[in-house]
Amino acid sequence: MATEHDQKSSEFIPINQILNAKPKLGPIPAEQVIPWLIITIGSYLICQILLSLDWWATGLVAIWGSATWWILTGNESWRFLTKFYRTPKWTRGHLPHTSSLMQAQNFLDSKTYTKRKKLRNHRTRR
Repeated sequence: MATEHDQKSSEFIPINQILNAKPKLGPIPAEQVIPWLIITIGSYLICQILLSLDWWATGLVAIWGSATWWILTGNESWRFLTKFYRTPKWTRGHLPHTSSLMQAQNFLDSKTYTKRKKLRNHRTRR
């Protein structure tokens, strides 16, 4: 005998597809806007100011740079961009294990030692 709860749990539950969507500006992903803006400004600086080329060349360089960026970092950007993470620098070291109580005791001893030393130095200066 199937209960009412079993019948409800086997039914299809509709999910709003917009919950999984990424922001877009038309066909352009929103995460591409800032890099494209930087590429366009860079192409303007290089082509117009540095090389004194015409606007067609500037536009082509900007489109080429933006398209290259989109291809490299499109839907699966992690495939390209994860290659540039700095690898960790591992070093070997050996420290003997000391308990935290022993570390606290050593810390307090060093504090009292420096206080005694300061008092001794203060007394000898007078």
